[in-house]
Amino acid sequence: MELSIYKGPGFEILFDVDGRSAQMRTRGALSKLVEHIAEGFNAHAALEKVAAVREEDVVISNLMPPAPSGPFNRLVKAQIKRLLLRKSIPESLMLLTTGKCQCKCKHCIVYGIEGEPELSTKELYYVIDQALELGAYHVSFEGGEPTLRDDIFDLIEHVDANMASTHLITNGLRLTKEYVRKLKNAGLVYLHVSLDSPYQEEHDEFRGVEGTFEKASTGVKYGVEEGLIGIVEYTATPYDSDFERLEDLYKHCSSLGVHEILIDEVVPGGRWEYRDDNLLKREDYERLAEFQNEANKRKSGPRVSSSYSYRDPNIMGCFAGRRWMWISPIGEVMPCLHIPLSFGNVRDLSLKSAWKKIRRHPLFRKKPETCTWRDPQYRENYFGDIRNAIEEERLPYRVEE
Repeated sequence: MELSIYKGPGFEILFDVDGRSAQMRTRGALSKLVEHIAEGFNAHAALEKVAAVREEDVVISNLMPPAPSGPFNRLVKAQIKRLLLRKSIPESLMLLTTGKCQCKCKHCIVYGIEGEPELSTKELYYVIDQALELGAYHVSFEGGEPTLRDDIFDLIEHVDANMASTHLITNGLRLTKEYVRKLKNAGLVYLHVSLDSPYQEEHDEFRGVEGTFEKASTGVKYGVEEGLIGIVEYTATPYDSDFERLEDLYKHCSSLGVHEILIDEVVPGGRWEYRDDNLLKREDYERLAEFQNEANKRKSGPRVSSSYSYRDPNIMGCFAGRRWMWISPIGEVMPCLHIPLSFGNVRDLSLKSAWKKIRRHPLFRKKPETCTWRDPQYRENYFGDIRNAIEEERLPYRVEE
């Protein structure tokens, strides 16, 4: 099947879809302008399996909007501006809508980023509007636990579906059939549910709440049944990255109809202590890559993606302060949740001004050679202050002018 996903002046981007696989190509007199997009996709994103093929579109991965769509058009335009004009925009807006949560996860990276009063519905509307005006095509509602906000349906509905795709990241505890249906009706596209283990007792113990595994599993299944793109988020640590666990996770997600398993790496911060034995090692990354490659050769079952692989400097590079913008529950503007530095508060300055401050900072002005949380400059200049701020529960740490 040939699917036209973007038309520009003198060029067109297409997908050749065969089952669960898709290859991108370009055509037209000016197709050279966008060849790098197709080449990059085919080399790093196609992986032999897309998340979903539907009648009206292809869902490559939760990391991209469905194609074709208005948000996907904005993604392409952002990449063209980045290439030709060297212009970086906040492509993804991540909203930590609340610091409240029912769980006490051992790897919680949000621990310490709390405070009162949290942004109101009206204030969050304004933040969303500003981000869309700057070019964002991805809006994610996170926490804490975003379903604890009574206005979450209104917030999702406020996002213009022609401009950005919507994501909700949840522990799953409130995902009844009725609740999931209301998310769908509000306009949610991607439902992300966190699982820390394929085994019920282990997951519940890690989360600190009995019954979380069952509710998360049932919740994402409800989402798939309602027509949402179901994503399971799995944080890889040195203690949960063996083949047996990964295979059991894959089998469990397959049984639920999950479209994609998104693997991220554990990072120092929050409740996760920064010790060498607490971080992934080379052999862990190699094992995860082998699992991902093997899983994506299977004709059925979820796509497997690793968000950290896209941040490789040879692929897209670190997203912090270059593609991502995070907002704390009380409005502090951060380049990334893994880099809890504040460049101002949305109650005091515009997103555009905060983004300019981030882009001028030496950490984010340079071409990234690694994820910023690994950057020696960041570690030397900020990590001590951030560790103190975590202990005192006063994150994010404000960057001085």
